[in-house]
Amino acid sequence: MEESEKLKLSSLFSDGVILQRNKTNILWGNFKRKALINVEFEDKTLSAKCDTNGNFKLKLPAHEAGGPFELIITSLNKKIVIKEVYFGDVWLLAGQSNMQLMFNRLLEKYPKEPSKANDKLIHYFKVPEHFQFNEPMTDIYEGKWFDAIGSNLLSVSGIGYFFAKYLRKYSNVPIGIVQTAVGGTSIRSWISEKTLKNIGEMPHDYDTLKNLNVVNRYVRESNAYQDQYENDRNTFDYGLKGNWAKNPVNSTWQSVDINKDFPEKFKTSGVVWLKTTIKAPENMVNQDGILHLGTLIDADETFIDGKKVGEIGYQYPPRYYKIRKIKRKFEITIRLKIDQKIGGFRKGKKRYIQSNGNILDLNKCNWFAKRGCSMPSRKQWFFPQYLPSGLFNGMIYPLRNFSFDGIIWYQGESDTHEPVNYGKVFIKLIQEWRKLFSNDKLPFLFVQLPNCGIEPNHNWGELRNEQEKALVLDNTGMAVTIGDGEDNDLHPLNKKVVAKKLFKLSERIKTWSHGCASGPIADQAYLDNDRVVIKFNTFGRKLVRDGKLIFKLSQCGTLYVLNEFQVNDESIVVKIPEDIKIKDNTVISYAQENTAHPNLFDTDGNCAAPFKLKINNYYHIPSVLTHVLEEM
Repeated sequence: MEESEKLKLSSLFSDGVILQRNKTNILWGNFKRKALINVEFEDKTLSAKCDTNGNFKLKLPAHEAGGPFELIITSLNKKIVIKEVYFGDVWLLAGQSNMQLMFNRLLEKYPKEPSKANDKLIHYFKVPEHFQFNEPMTDIYEGKWFDAIGSNLLSVSGIGYFFAKYLRKYSNVPIGIVQTAVGGTSIRSWISEKTLKNIGEMPHDYDTLKNLNVVNRYVRESNAYQDQYENDRNTFDYGLKGNWAKNPVNSTWQSVDINKDFPEKFKTSGVVWLKTTIKAPENMVNQDGILHLGTLIDADETFIDGKKVGEIGYQYPPRYYKIRKIKRKFEITIRLKIDQKIGGFRKGKKRYIQSNGNILDLNKCNWFAKRGCSMPSRKQWFFPQYLPSGLFNGMIYPLRNFSFDGIIWYQGESDTHEPVNYGKVFIKLIQEWRKLFSNDKLPFLFVQLPNCGIEPNHNWGELRNEQEKALVLDNTGMAVTIGDGEDNDLHPLNKKVVAKKLFKLSERIKTWSHGCASGPIADQAYLDNDRVVIKFNTFGRKLVRDGKLIFKLSQCGTLYVLNEFQVNDESIVVKIPEDIKIKDNTVISYAQENTAHPNLFDTDGNCAAPFKLKINNYYHIPSVLTHVLEEM
C-alpha cells in the first residue's frame, strides 16, 4: 500500500476493540513514509516509523484481561483516539452459511434471546466481504466493533453469540468475535493459491481470474442473464396478466395437498400460484399476526387479499410475514417461482398463522394451485467469491497480524457434491492459517456436518469422513452433530446446541490435545476370527448404545447389513456371518446416510462420530496414540 496523507489504522482497531489477553498484540496502519508514530497506552508511550510505503507496525505488550482503556495514536499533528479498548479472549468465526446465520433467522427457536442480550462485554466485528484473485489484500478499512446486545444481536451469528456466552460464563473476561463466514462458499475459497497449487487442487484456468476485467465481465453476463430470466418469467406469467393475486379461485384451479409432493405439472420450472381462504377464529380477528410458511422451493411473493406482505428470492430462508389487523375472512395467495427441476413446499415444515397466543394450522387448509407459466431451468448465478483463494486473499490474509485465542469453523455443505480430497485441503487450510497467524498451536474447532436430506444427490456421509481427517493435527476438535440437524432444512435452528459442543471442545482439547471430538471416534477395525473389532477413542468415557444399532459391510460391490454385535467400554465386536469371507479392501461403516441419526453415544450422552473404516487383518496402535508414543 502506498503512503497516505491521512493517518489510518486497520478498522479492526476501532472503538470497542477487544484484544487478546496475555499475548503481544500488533497495532498497524498507514501514513506518510518515514513518519514517526507514537502510541500512548496507560502510562507508556510506544513508537515506530513508517516504512517507505508508509506502513507501520507496533507491538503492544501482553496485558491481562480488563478495560476499558484508551489508545492514543499521534503523528505529525494527526491524532486518533480509540475508546473502549478491552483485553479478553478473541475468536475467529469462519466457514459458510450455518456459521454466518444471523440471529434474525433464529427467532422462531429463540424468540426471547434479543431481550435477554444485555452483556456489554461481548463485542462483535464483521470482516467486510471481499474477494481478490491477483494478490492478497494487505488490510481492511471498513467495519466496526459493536456490542452484541438488544437489537444488535439480530445481525450476529447465532453460533458465534452462544459460543461467546458460554466463554463469558466460564472465563468472566471480555469476549471478542471476528466473523469471516460467507454463505455458499467452498473450502477452496479460503485457502491460498500457492497452497492449492502445491497440493494439485488449483483449476488449470485460474490465472484468467487475475484479470479483474474478465471477472467483472462474467459478473455482468451472469447478472444480465438473471435479469432477463426474471423479466421473461414476469412477461410470460398469466397470473400477473390476470391479477390472480386479487381474483378468487375458479374452476380452472386444482386442489392440492401442500403436505405431499405436488402433481407433476406443478413441480417444474416457471411460476405456480397457490391460494387458500382463511376463516380466522374470533380471538384472532383485528389482531396482528405472523404468517409462517416454512421454506419454499424456490422464491415466493406472498399476498393477503391481493396486497403483498413479503417475498424471499431463494429457497433456504424461512418465511415469516407480518399480517396487520387480521380479518374474519381473508385469502392467502402465493406466487411460487420455481427455478430448477422440482419446486414446491418443503416437506415436514410447519405452516401456520400465529396471533395473540393462538395458532391457526395452514397445513389443514384447502389449497388450490394453477400454473402461471413454464420456463426452462434457470442457470446458477456466477458468484466470484465462491472461487478458489478469493476470500483467503480478501478476508483472511488482512487479519494476519491480529491475535486470536482460537478459530471455530462450520463449512462443508457446498462441497458435498464432490467430497474427494476435502480432507487433504482442510488439513492444509488449518496449517496455513496457523502459519499466517504465527501460532502453530492455535486451537481449531470445527463442526462435522449434521443430518440433512434436502440434497439426495450430494454425499454428506463422505464429506463427514473427510472432515474427520483433520484430527490428525494437534489442537483440533470436531463437534459431532449427527442428529442435531433437520432432515428437511440446510440451516437447522438449534445453534445453541452446536455452540455448546464447540465450547466444551475448547476445554477438552486442553486435555486431549492430539485431535479430539465431542464424542467417541472409531480409530480402526480389525479382523479377529469370525468377528470384526472396532476400536474407539472415547476420551476417558465408555460406549453406550441407545436403540437399534446397524453396521454395513461393503465388499466387492456388495453391501451387507450386520446387526449382531457386542458393545464394550471402548470397542464394538461385530459378528460376521459364516457365508461372508473378509477380503482385502472390505469396509465397515456406521451412520453414513445423509439423514443418519445417532444411536451410539458415550456415558455423558455425546454421540459417536459416523465412520467408514477399512478392515485390517491385525490390530495396530491407533493413530491418536502414535502421537503420544513419539513424544515419550
